[in-house]
Amino acid sequence: MSCACGLDLDFEDTGPEGLARGERLLLWGVRTWAALRLQGQPADATIRAAFARAASPRTASLFLQTMMLIEGELVRPLQIQCPHCVGYAIDEQRLVTACGLAAAAPGLASRLLSPLVARPDVTAVLARALNHAMALDGAPLPVRMGEPAEDARPMQTATLH
Repeated sequence: MSCACGLDLDFEDTGPEGLARGERLLLWGVRTWAALRLQGQPADATIRAAFARAASPRTASLFLQTMMLIEGELVRPLQIQCPHCVGYAIDEQRLVTACGLAAAAPGLASRLLSPLVARPDVTAVLARALNHAMALDGAPLPVRMGEPAEDARPMQTATLH
């Protein structure tokens, strides 16, 4: 697929450094879905082909079902970057992280989704199924619950005199 700016897209080039392969695929799918829908084009065929190639037809179907649910349940417009952008919008982070958390911490995944969709619990159930399918297809999503800074200095406390 080509981006609206004319660049050819590959999901491996999507998003910031440090994302797992599964996170890049998921982010690419969210961005591509949004870009095509905004252009008035159907997203199904493009996404189905890419997900089937990178994962499986099962994962492609689950991703499309998840996006249709999210689109139907939105409480506000989502902030989504252009598919080739290196950045990572907060709504994109919520979606990708919630999908990664859905199997290990469904309640936390629901809380992440609550500012975006009317029924976050229902969306988290489908995100959990998508998470499982991606793992079976060799594109597991990490459970990101905050990672410590490697070079963080110990916190200084005030000295009492």
